[in-house]
Amino acid sequence: MSRSRIIHLIFALSALAIAVALIARVKGWIRVVTLGDISGSDEQVANVESHDHIMPLTDEEYNLIRQNEETILILGNAPFADMREEEEGLASMLEKVSGATVINCAVSGSYVGMTEPSFDYTNNPMNIFSPYYLACVACTGQDYSHDLAESERVLGPSFPEEGESVLGTLKELDIASVDVIVFFYDGDDYLRSAPTGLDDSKYSDPFSTYIGVFSSTVELFKTYAPRARIIVMSAPYMYMVSADGTLEACEDHPNSQGADLSDYVLGLYRMCVESYDISFVDNYYTGISYGSGDAFLSNGRYLNEDGRKLMINRLMYALTYYDAENLGNVDYEGPK
Repeated sequence: MSRSRIIHLIFALSALAIAVALIARVKGWIRVVTLGDISGSDEQVANVESHDHIMPLTDEEYNLIRQNEETILILGNAPFADMREEEEGLASMLEKVSGATVINCAVSGSYVGMTEPSFDYTNNPMNIFSPYYLACVACTGQDYSHDLAESERVLGPSFPEEGESVLGTLKELDIASVDVIVFFYDGDDYLRSAPTGLDDSKYSDPFSTYIGVFSSTVELFKTYAPRARIIVMSAPYMYMVSADGTLEACEDHPNSQGADLSDYVLGLYRMCVESYDISFVDNYYTGISYGSGDAFLSNGRYLNEDGRKLMINRLMYALTYYDAENLGNVDYEGPK
């Protein structure tokens, strides 16, 4: 064998050894999370790492835009809609700790996915409070009077008491004055079996899915409020409560779509990270999780006092993440 071939052989073997070592090192760094890690409890749910993805607001050249964060708009349902006028409610707590003006447009009983390709008020009159419809009113000043009258007629006494005032607030809102938009919905879409939209080949209209409506909402805000930072708070963990009151893992109770709550949470995470590069706060695997949820939830689902404090800490962590003087270190003790 010639000397040149020996040198080439030694070089090839060295390159192969380096590649093998690199692969081994990378495999040691990366943890592959399978569907089995996320679904199915077997007495416990796997310890999955936090999916927090906190992003600053930047301009077209990726320069950091510093904000005063004086006006925060909230879109959501129960977490912010419950106790909306009380000091112990999330909106009042957020105003106190942030010093910002909080415009609370969360609506009790509302949800994200509309499950059909149009605003069909006969079948689903609460569609008027989907985040996309609310964004249309806030961004374009859409006239909602006819839709409101139809929804009130169909819903009757179950029409949410804050519904009309929320629409009026958004109609008069100068969306350009908003510094932060917070999106915080609980697990209602999972409970309603709204299509996730993760397999978008199944659906011809984006408004019939959870991910589709979320995406359309973000697109609107990015167009009409490009200098507003968007922070998405994932649904907190929730339990299914058995007949004898036992708290069971929601992963063991897929809905009629074959999805559990983690599918909605991770689908939202994927959209925030891969499509929009906006902030995502993980409340499903971090803070309120299968192992710790009973300390922060009442009846296995609703935020208790400690749960509300934790959610404010999580939100303030995202709001102040890029503030050098705070570095996300916020400890809110609640109203005195």
